[in-house]
Parts: sequence; structure tokens; C-alpha cells
Amino acid sequence: MSAVETGIKTKQECEVHGKGKKTANRGLLVLLAISFLIIAWRVWVYGPTNPLVTAKVSIGTYPFLLISELWDMVFGGGGIVPHFQDIMWYFLSGVLIAGFIRTFKLAIKLRNLLNRFGFASIFIAAFVGIVTPLCACGMLTIVITLLVSGVPLSVAMALLISSPLMGPTAFLLTMADLGPQWTAIRVIAALSMGIFAGTITHLLRHKGFDQVDSLFREGSVPEGDFHDPAYPDERLRCSCKESFGNRVAAKTNNLFVIYWAKSADVLLMVGKYVLIGIVIGALVQRYMPIAWIGRLFGRKDPLNIVWITFGTIPLFLHQITLSAILLNIKNSLNGTLDGGAALAFMIGGPVTAIPCMVMLWTMFKKRVFFLYLFIAVFGTIFIAFLFRFFIFVPYVDTDNPLIRGVHSISGGSSSIINKLDKRVKVVMDPDNKTMIAVYDNEDYMTRVVFDAGFDRFLNASNGNVDNYQYLRNTANWLGGYGILAKQKNILIYNTFHQSGLARKTFEKNIKASLKAQNYAVDFYDRKELPKINKITLENYGQLWILAGESSSQPYFSSPELKTINNFTNDGGGLLIAAESIDAKLNKWNTAANQIASRYGVRFSHSVKHNKELHVATMYHFFDQISNTLGKIYKLF
Repeated sequence: MSAVETGIKTKQECEVHGKGKKTANRGLLVLLAISFLIIAWRVWVYGPTNPLVTAKVSIGTYPFLLISELWDMVFGGGGIVPHFQDIMWYFLSGVLIAGFIRTFKLAIKLRNLLNRFGFASIFIAAFVGIVTPLCACGMLTIVITLLVSGVPLSVAMALLISSPLMGPTAFLLTMADLGPQWTAIRVIAALSMGIFAGTITHLLRHKGFDQVDSLFREGSVPEGDFHDPAYPDERLRCSCKESFGNRVAAKTNNLFVIYWAKSADVLLMVGKYVLIGIVIGALVQRYMPIAWIGRLFGRKDPLNIVWITFGTIPLFLHQITLSAILLNIKNSLNGTLDGGAALAFMIGGPVTAIPCMVMLWTMFKKRVFFLYLFIAVFGTIFIAFLFRFFIFVPYVDTDNPLIRGVHSISGGSSSIINKLDKRVKVVMDPDNKTMIAVYDNEDYMTRVVFDAGFDRFLNASNGNVDNYQYLRNTANWLGGYGILAKQKNILIYNTFHQSGLARKTFEKNIKASLKAQNYAVDFYDRKELPKINKITLENYGQLWILAGESSSQPYFSSPELKTINNFTNDGGGLLIAAESIDAKLNKWNTAANQIASRYGVRFSHSVKHNKELHVATMYHFFDQISNTLGKIYKLF
């Protein structure tokens, strides 16, 4: 019996081999130390990012400034704790699902099918990879045992490529951070990468990739049993017996107890990656220059997919950390995220993890290493560009709640939204001119929608577009915090005195669009309601202001502005729509800007968009896939 064969005599129930956990722990500690040094340097050179701290503390008290910055980063709006609170239930659900998979060894049972169906085994392997809660390093030693047991390299390659890209916990965290459509896109991309890897390897099987002896370096896999504590190669030595879950399983046959022990193992293993992902994301949003982020993840450089793919090769990026990092990158942009670049980031980092690449180089022959590297790099670039051209709409924030289920909306004349606050998120920016944006302040549970034109409201009944759905989404999102019992009551206030709105048509369209969601809508203009005060708003949960016919002079009084501000601070939803500026016709955005500037937005200039703006290419397709995948994971 050969050395390698001797190493696979025992059962293949082991799910994590080698000393990878200790190495990963050291790597995470190094990343956290580097993160602290970055924060300390930033505060020393530029001061804290929170201007309130700078205003209250003298420049000379550096230790207090540093502590205040760390406190704000951990507990402040958009910080580590609020972000973890947002994803906590998704994270724990993923842990419990992964614990179930490990307890009943479902992935192992699926892996046993990999050598039975010929070419079709590639598709099975790609699917097994995305339901297995392992990274590239954890999967590599399993792949080695599969190879020496007779599984073709094409099947093993599909498993090795797809496994680090998706798992149960990563699925639910992506759902929490980026939404169902992004989750479906990520799953399909992971499957596509696995199938692509297996197919390429299958086509090259007669080029020195069809025999086990032609794959490994001579002597790279020593004789012995992987599960033997004395096995000479630490990279392959199995440490599964040391885990809490397996120690519990060795002492009892109670599946309920074993399940919770296995889940505890997953919690400890996965939790550290979630933490580092949130920390890195917070660092990116606070400290990385917006120009850098915009160049790589915006839509200014047509080759950004290539730069990101090669740039992620040396980075330590785990599948679980990526959605948190990407969410913070998206929030930092002054425009919409380039979907292709984001997808390249989520694929390229995990499949080219340095520890995995080192093991491949030292254990496999060079041609196997370079085949893996080619598949990882070229496959990432190919799939990212493919999704960019056929799936993503370039000026749309994919899966934003305001445009879910929306295929297209009205364009037309519009002003331009300028983002002044990091809590403002761009929803649509055709031709790099922001048309729709939102403000979300979790500290005060304040939500505001900014719309730079009236066409979505005036043409709500246009049969060619989904303005109705957009307005319903807007009302649902503004009432999302649900702290006011009257969130279903909407006051729509237009500032026109005479012209600008066909009142009857406008009111009919708005009521028709919101009636299905049981919203009660009242309409007032400046003549009927000359002033907005507390009594005016006491029976409403949302205030929609259509600001038109505004001169260059202040429009709302200070008491009115204070009333509106208090209304949003108490949990009321606010929408501000502004008409396009035309100085010749004395059309200004003074009224809109008086309110919008308090929430980090300013309307300016004027632009003419197409009458119909495309929003989603295959939304319903991906939504169905996302729902189906969610049901599959719930079955586990």
C-alpha cells in the first residue's frame, strides 16, 4: 500500500485538518494589531473622525482622543456593535445550520457521490462546495484524500474552488448585509466558478492531469495516517480530535448534545472572521480616501475588475468577512457600486488565500499549481465581466429596498443630488448624476428619501414603468423602524402656490399606488396649509414634501424646520422631492435644500434623463433563486 493510500485508511469524517486554526488566529491578531495602529496614527495626525469629540476635547489630550475614537468606532453609528446587531440573527442562524451539517455529516455523504456520475460529478462537487462550511485551506486536505482515492482532478478542482466562496453562514450574512438579490448573485457566481474550474480541468485531463502520480510532488505526502498525532507533516495532520464538538461526540451518542457542541465549534471558528470583517469594513469607511475607493469600486475605471482581482491575491479575505467589508465600501462611495468590481472582490480574495497557495505550491507539481492559479484569476475576471455586462445595471444600487421588484421607472427632468454625509447612500445615479438617495441614521432611527425630480410621482400610472412599486417601496422603507403606530398615515405636502402639479391627476396616482399597502394619504399645498407645525404632523408617521415653485429666498421658517427635524428624530419618515433648477424661470431648490441640507444632501443644477430608466435586468429571476436557496438552507 502506498504512502498516500495509508493516509486515507480512516474515515473521512474530519472536516478541518492541519494547524490552520492556530495560523489563522495569529493572522487575525496581526490584522487587529495593524487596525489599532492605523487608528492611533490617524488620530495622532488628523484627529478623531467624529467632529463632536474634536470640539469638546483639547488637541493636547491624545490618549483621551484615541479612546474616544475607539469608543465611537465600536459603539457609534455605523460602528462595530451596531453592525453586529444588524446581522446577529443571520449570523447565529448560519452557525446553527452549519452545526446541523457537521452533526449529521451531510457534506461528507454528498462527497461520497463525487466519483459516481462522470462529468456530472463536477456539478455535484460545485454544489457540495457551497454548502460545506470550509475555507480553501480546510478543503485542501479533503481534496487530497479524494484525489488519492480515485476522484478525478476536475471534480476535486470544482470542489476546491467553490468551497471558499460560499457557505451557510456566508449566505445568511450576505443576505443581512447586501440583500437577497446580491446573495443569489454570489451563490450563482460561486457555482459558476466551481463548474468553470471543473470543466477547464476536465478538458485538460490528458495534458498530465489524469493520474494521481502526475499531480503530487515526490515525497510531498509522507507515509502514515492523517489522524495520527505523530503524523510528520503538520499541514496535513488532522486536529479534529482536539475540537470541542468531537471530544463531546466521543463521550456521548446524544445527537442533541453533539449538535450544540458542534455549533459551538462553528461559533468560535466563524465568529472571529465576522469580527475582523466588520473591523476592516469600519476602517475602510472611516479612513480610506474616498478617491481610492471610488477609483476601484466606482464606475470610473473600466479595468477595475482586473486591478481588484490581482490586488486581492495577497490579501487574507475569508468568505464570511466579505459582505461586511463590501457594505462599508458601498456606503463610502459618492455614487453607486460597480457590481462587477464588487463580485471580483468577493471571488478573487477567498480562492487565492496565501496559506492555500503555499500548500498547493509545496505539495502539488507546478502544472497543478499554475492551473489552479489560472482558473482562480482568469475565472474571477471572466465571471465578473460577464455579470457586469448581463446582470448589473451600472447606475443602480443593486438590491436597494427602494427598487426591489422594480424593472424600470420614469426619468425626465431632474436636479442633481450632492452627497455631503457618509450616512447618505446613493440609489440611482444615471450618467453619474445622482437622482435618488437615502439617509439612514440608526442612532435616531431617522430615515429620509431624496428624489431629484417629480416624474416618478406625476407619472405613477405609466404602464411602461414601475413607478407604483417604487412609491410603495419608499413608503415601506420610510416606515421600516415602525416606532410610530401611525406610520401608515402619510401627509403629502407640495409647496406649489399655483402651477407645477396637475393636482387631481397627481393625487389619484399617489393614492392608487399606496392603496394596496393600506396607507392613508392626505394632500395639502402651501395655500391650504401655510405653515407646518407640531399639531399638523401629530397624526402622521410620514411627511412627503414635493418642493416646487421656490425662489432663491428662504422658504420655510426656522420653527417649521425645527418641527420637521423633531418629527424625524422621533421616528417619522421624510421624503424630499425637488424640481430641476431653471434660473430663467426663477425655479430654485431653496425650499428642498433648507430641509435636505440637515440630512447631508444638497440639490443643484439640472439634467435631462431618458423618459424611462432601466433598473433591473433579471431581478425576478435572482429573487426566485434567492428564495429557493433560503428554503434549502432552512431544510438543513
